[in-house]
Amino acid sequence: MSFQPSYKNIWGISFPIIIAGISETVVDVTDTIFLAHYGITELAAVGLAAAIYGVALFLTLGLVDGIQIVIARRVGERQFAAIGEVFNQGLYLLTLAAAAMILLIIFAVPMITVDLLASENIHKEVNAYLQISAYALLFQSFNLAYSAFYVGISRTRVLISATAILAATNIVLDYALIFGNLGFAEMGIEGAAIASVSAEIAAFLFLTADIIWRGYRRSYNMLRLTRWKNTISKHLIELSTPISLEALVETLKWFLFFIIIEQLGEQELGMASIIFSCYALLLIPIDSFSETACSMTSNLIGQQRVQNISLLIRRIIILSYAVVFPMLLLTLIFPEYVIAIFTTDTEMVTGSIGSLSVITLAILIAVPGEIYYSTIVGTGDTRAVLTMQIIITIFTLLFAYIAAFVLALGLEYIWLAEVLGWLVCLLLSWLWFRSGIWKRLNI
Repeated sequence: MSFQPSYKNIWGISFPIIIAGISETVVDVTDTIFLAHYGITELAAVGLAAAIYGVALFLTLGLVDGIQIVIARRVGERQFAAIGEVFNQGLYLLTLAAAAMILLIIFAVPMITVDLLASENIHKEVNAYLQISAYALLFQSFNLAYSAFYVGISRTRVLISATAILAATNIVLDYALIFGNLGFAEMGIEGAAIASVSAEIAAFLFLTADIIWRGYRRSYNMLRLTRWKNTISKHLIELSTPISLEALVETLKWFLFFIIIEQLGEQELGMASIIFSCYALLLIPIDSFSETACSMTSNLIGQQRVQNISLLIRRIIILSYAVVFPMLLLTLIFPEYVIAIFTTDTEMVTGSIGSLSVITLAILIAVPGEIYYSTIVGTGDTRAVLTMQIIITIFTLLFAYIAAFVLALGLEYIWLAEVLGWLVCLLLSWLWFRSGIWKRLNI
């Protein structure tokens, strides 16, 4: 399991994650597509609801990254017996985090959004979605932990099947529950929420069965009700807390970004939801390669082969551009066809083309920016990552606010905030990696 940074090995780990990412993103995109054909209010609400749900995931995302970093480090050190202990303690922490966030969404969010949102209709639909989808947090937390385990041990092919089940379940139930097909009652945005929860449960059951079937439960001592171990839990919390806060800052950035756009009107918010879905699709390969960069950086440090990390970064960036560039080219040549996947409204298609062009520029900068950033995460220097994200968020939101309310510019100019954000990310990450300060850490 000692990782070698060859193109073949990088691609072998990353490709299943890309396919899995496509399937998983289909969940959000499917909700957007179906609700775009259901109603403009529901379309506008689902983007904002997804942003709030993303905020509630911040503890989970931090813990999962911590679990993945430690597992990859132990694999590099060939301390295989420690992997199951880390995973089991991680599940305890994830359960507590998910329970806290579910309660927060159900009881606190409705009281917060009533004052934040300008539209009462959007407020009603957002909370109708969240009151159901909140329960997906628990199962999504477990699924992300499974993903961290498979990436950490460089066995990622199973993620393709898991997310195919996730996507298929969501698509079928969206079709059935949103519009009232296949003998079900018409439920609108609440149907989309039920579909999302059901999809996470289906993926969870599949991955649990796979762990048992492949013997990982026995060989790594996983999924056992072991006693609480303060040493491991404390280590995970110390490593994960800055990442959790970083995830909170990033998701708050998107929530506030959508709040800025919501003040401009339902039409603008609807177009922003469409653009965000396109953006998420284009980011899939980059996010997948960044997962490889994070995990394999930790693995190489565990092997005491720090000198190979620069080679790893270069090769991942090259592979990322090779995958992303054809997608960007097609998006620029046929923007109206891409947007038409989500809506047939001529005015919305025309109004979204400029924003779609802007995010293609953002993606070009995101490739090296995200890879360097994820490399810093893989070193375990999570405090530096948190500081970077705070700076990136300040620049992004300040630009969006000025563009929207001071200069009163169009939606595409507000999306330029993402271009600025990625430029700041690339500069900070590259400088920090080059400094070598992260070498002081031992996890």
